[in-house]
Amino acid sequence: MALANSKTWMHSAPAVVTMLLLTEAVYIRPELPAGSSVLVGSDFEMLHRWRLLFARQGLFGSRHTVPAWNPHEVLGAPFAANLQSFPWIPTRLVLLLLDPAVAFAAGVAMAAALAAIFTWLYCRRAGLSPTAAAVAGWTFACAGYFSSRIMAGHLPLLEAYPALPLLLWLVDRALAPDRSERRRRDLAALAVSCACVAVAGHPQVPAYALFSAFLYAAWRGRDAGIRDRLRAAAAMVLGIGLTLAAWWPMLMLIGRSTRLLNLAAPNNDVAMPYSRLLALIVPGIQGWAEPISLATTDAFAGYPNDSYFWDTASYMGLLPLAAIVMLLLCCIAGKRMPEWRWRYLAWLGTGALVCSLPLAGPLLHALPGTLLRSPARMLYMSTFCAAVALGVSVDRLLRINWHAGAWLVRAGVALLLVLHIADLWHFDHWFILSYPREDSSPAFGSTIARELGDYRLAAARNGAIDSYEEKWDDAGGFDSIFSARFNRAYMALAGQPADTNEQLFDASELPRHALEALGVRFVITTEYREDLQLVSATDTYFYRVPDPAPRAQFYAANQVEFAPDSQIPELFAGGQWRRLLLAPEARLKMPGVDAGSRLEDNANQTRIDYQRTSSDEIFLNAALPKPGFVYLLESYDPGWTATIDGTAAPVLPANGFAMAVPVQAGKHAIRLQYSTPGRLAGVTMSLLSLTLMTVLILSVKPPRDGEPA
Repeated sequence: MALANSKTWMHSAPAVVTMLLLTEAVYIRPELPAGSSVLVGSDFEMLHRWRLLFARQGLFGSRHTVPAWNPHEVLGAPFAANLQSFPWIPTRLVLLLLDPAVAFAAGVAMAAALAAIFTWLYCRRAGLSPTAAAVAGWTFACAGYFSSRIMAGHLPLLEAYPALPLLLWLVDRALAPDRSERRRRDLAALAVSCACVAVAGHPQVPAYALFSAFLYAAWRGRDAGIRDRLRAAAAMVLGIGLTLAAWWPMLMLIGRSTRLLNLAAPNNDVAMPYSRLLALIVPGIQGWAEPISLATTDAFAGYPNDSYFWDTASYMGLLPLAAIVMLLLCCIAGKRMPEWRWRYLAWLGTGALVCSLPLAGPLLHALPGTLLRSPARMLYMSTFCAAVALGVSVDRLLRINWHAGAWLVRAGVALLLVLHIADLWHFDHWFILSYPREDSSPAFGSTIARELGDYRLAAARNGAIDSYEEKWDDAGGFDSIFSARFNRAYMALAGQPADTNEQLFDASELPRHALEALGVRFVITTEYREDLQLVSATDTYFYRVPDPAPRAQFYAANQVEFAPDSQIPELFAGGQWRRLLLAPEARLKMPGVDAGSRLEDNANQTRIDYQRTSSDEIFLNAALPKPGFVYLLESYDPGWTATIDGTAAPVLPANGFAMAVPVQAGKHAIRLQYSTPGRLAGVTMSLLSLTLMTVLILSVKPPRDGEPA
């Protein structure tokens, strides 16, 4: 058996090596491995790069832990609880070992290679020849669905891209009658792989892959017993259950985020327009979106925004489409349905394409909140099915007994594949650009370092300005999950409708009073502003905000107003940011007069010393002449707890989005600490899933000697 496997791999090695070399040749420019340049990816530069750096600093710092809270964006936000901030997918953990500046290129290379390998393994499992499987693997790895998202910088989506072929391959193995002696190992591999897929940072692609795998198990299980089907389904469910240590806090975070608010449709909620189906045949037929160089002469037009380009640029060559037509004609001519695998993929690919179209929009919008946006991304499944169809067609052509004309047919197939590779490479290369690596500090960096102190800055996030999250806190942010409280307050301060659905919070555009209320000292923008003090102007404008609110301040009882929580954002934005606004139930927390706790001298002086020892801890040394509330300009979240002189104290939402702690008069040491809500419950459920999965795997009895496999 070992000798046979060795010969099989030796026979397959040339096809696999060629597939991987051609795949990496598409994505890796010569200057990238040398480290002199970095791969262009807008979302990566604005978001993922800095979160990688933040995670590295926590893991490799003195505490060696993943930070629970990120203070660098939107006045602070949960970090460990947000899988989009810190996904646990193994390929992302590998990237933590690399310099974040070059991690994007490495992540793309790994994702493309894994997509090709897993597709090859699935096709080989389905009986295709090594060459045909390699054609399918290369096509899926280099399809426009993947390559077009490189320039967009969608690292989490790219990392999850190999999930579909991986899960289908493992389901096929776990239910195959010829692998009963390896059933335990196959079920364990399936469960662990489902866990790895479930903790990717992009929820949609994993959801599509897992859904497809469950359907495949039901379809594949026709030649397996009911017990085997149930075991495979249970292994997948328990594999997902292993991730509850990460997903339970994430679900709790979603429950208090903008995802469950009744907001307007986001501008990137894109169904595949019928007219964009032409782009699957003729790429660029409606133009190209910036920053693609072709956009200067042929700009994308005719659609509400560029999201319609990026979510529908899924060209994968003409040859896979021709292969689908050929296979369909063969089935009609032969009056015979294809085998069960190909029937499944035909239904999956067709169904995904139909669901990506506008006709499926009303069904998705009927769901509460905003969970899985942009139906056009369902083309992920159609892309895989079309790639496999090309492999099947190549396999059939190469297996036909052509007698004397065999060499001519093989030459014709080779020529078509060369043209296919050239066609897809030509499309892909528009999305793969690099630029020289620069690690220089901004010209005004010294001013920020000298004067910023505990204040924040507001840096434009329009691609023209680098992010400054590495060292300083930004009042804005870029994400798809925000605190519902912060969203309401920000929209009120920005003068936007309450139901605005936005992923980009550019605090540099806020009016002066809003910047002051959010504690912003400096604004960095490409737009000229007359309401702020200009410090310098080169390629960008650098402004100073005259009177920003301090990070921590004290409000006595006569400076507090109570209002319904739903009205507080508008009241705060309307000019009452010099007072403290609390919900009516906060009256019960109002500190009374404590005769034993008075200042010995300087009775009329209030002092609060702010100190941040880590991202998850804040220390305040306060000297207060009277009882009241210490107001902290940090986003409120139920994960925050407080102690005053070692005694637990309540943390209240203040001004609708920040925090306040009731404090008696006197000198006090106040400590606020953040821990991820739901982490303990999630770990407990993960351990329970691990126990049940172990029982499930051990319950599988290997066949006895003499029994049929």
